[in-house]
Amino acid sequence: MTAHVSAAGQFLPHTSVHSALLKQMPQVSQPPYGFAAQSPMTGWKHSATNAPLLINNLQRLQEEIAQEFPVRDIVVLGMGGSALGVRIFLDLYKQELKNLGVRVRVVDTTEPSSVRAILNDFDAAAGLVIVSSKSGGTIEPLCLSQIFFKYMSLTLGSDLAAAAHFISISDENTVLSKRADVQGWRGIINTPPNVGGRFSVLTAFGLAPLVLAGIDPKVVVESAQDMQFLCLDTETACPATQLADSIFQNLRDGRDKFIIGYDEQSESFARWLEQLVAESLGKQGKGLIPLPMPMERANRILALGHPDIQNIALAGLRPDVVGGDLLRWMFAIEKLATYLHLDPFDQPNVEAVKQSTRSSMNGCTEKSLNDYLEQLLNANRIASIDHMPNLVGPQSFIVLIAWTPEGDQARSSLEALAADFEVHYKRPVVVAEGPHYLHASGQLYKGGPNSGVFVTITQETTSDITIPETNYSLRQLYRATFNGDIEVMLSLGRKIVKL
Repeated sequence: MTAHVSAAGQFLPHTSVHSALLKQMPQVSQPPYGFAAQSPMTGWKHSATNAPLLINNLQRLQEEIAQEFPVRDIVVLGMGGSALGVRIFLDLYKQELKNLGVRVRVVDTTEPSSVRAILNDFDAAAGLVIVSSKSGGTIEPLCLSQIFFKYMSLTLGSDLAAAAHFISISDENTVLSKRADVQGWRGIINTPPNVGGRFSVLTAFGLAPLVLAGIDPKVVVESAQDMQFLCLDTETACPATQLADSIFQNLRDGRDKFIIGYDEQSESFARWLEQLVAESLGKQGKGLIPLPMPMERANRILALGHPDIQNIALAGLRPDVVGGDLLRWMFAIEKLATYLHLDPFDQPNVEAVKQSTRSSMNGCTEKSLNDYLEQLLNANRIASIDHMPNLVGPQSFIVLIAWTPEGDQARSSLEALAADFEVHYKRPVVVAEGPHYLHASGQLYKGGPNSGVFVTITQETTSDITIPETNYSLRQLYRATFNGDIEVMLSLGRKIVKL
């Protein structure tokens, strides 16, 4: 894949990252912020070196499982970094997976009708359920795993039979890994504790679903190893440093909106990059604001010449370069965090929403999402769409946050609505979907610059699913997450609009 960084209105030809762009952009060899963050969470820097042994072990596990039952259907239950990296590889190897006759889907929502649709279409006898959570305590994958385990147990006849179809990916001794051990899951994959979730794409979180489906990502790893050498073992011409310095120069010039234009092949990479940038840099009231959007929309916004926008163009996702691209961006974002005096490995506002969600679970979740918003609107805590023109200013970005059933058609409708908003307000618009956006861009929306206008769209169905071993249902969890997110946003003075 190629990626270019430029000021607003200057998308360059998709050639190479070592193009004329990096020669013409002002370089910042010694940024004014000389802070060097010290953190134990830097194991990702050697993830490419460690990947071959990991892949070898995963291949042995895949062969053992294949002797017991044919794997034709895989679901990955995870949020944030446990989901976004997987999607990149699924897009890269779409044809190979089709040739193998293996379907792999990522479930990163608790919207009941969307989860029900996956359950109803899951081949239990030939299915593998991979539950991924760095902390092992993230409520969404834990609850989803309980739902899927109950479904598999009923379908296959016993808990023992169900356990043979489950894999956990987590740090050692977490709630998830302990549950997997107690229930006798087929595989327990312990992940390195010094690698954070959004930096984990080249560990088991990103690679395991692909390898367990029968794909060998050797070329991905080789590309990453080449980049690792350039970033760790050379002092000059490091592509990550060049990338970070170019972005930082644009930030110093007031361009804090970071449009990520993508083609059809590269959307998954853009969404992964959105999380990496948002959670690593969006805190303490500052940061770079990632705005992923299709290339056509990106070009229309850039043509307006806004002085607060810089951009990149992503195109041509390929297995033999993507590993290097992933690692280059991770090194670059760590360096940007150093320039900005930020810890790239924490996400304080994400934790705040988790706590608020737990508090909401103890309260009333009987109100529909729409009724809850109406209550806030009547109390003048949020604005109606009629008042939105008063909220959008020359530095604003707009986010359409959809708490609705998921699917390709729904996503297309949201993107079309985003295009309409851009035409009307002449400002960049991005689409986010709850609850998984909370584990991606949610940190920035709460902890970064307060220049966002958040348009909330809700639609609920009558579908619901009981969560085994709890006293609440999936709909109650979904509503509690929504309520908790809104309350944290309002406590931080964010502008929320009800559509």
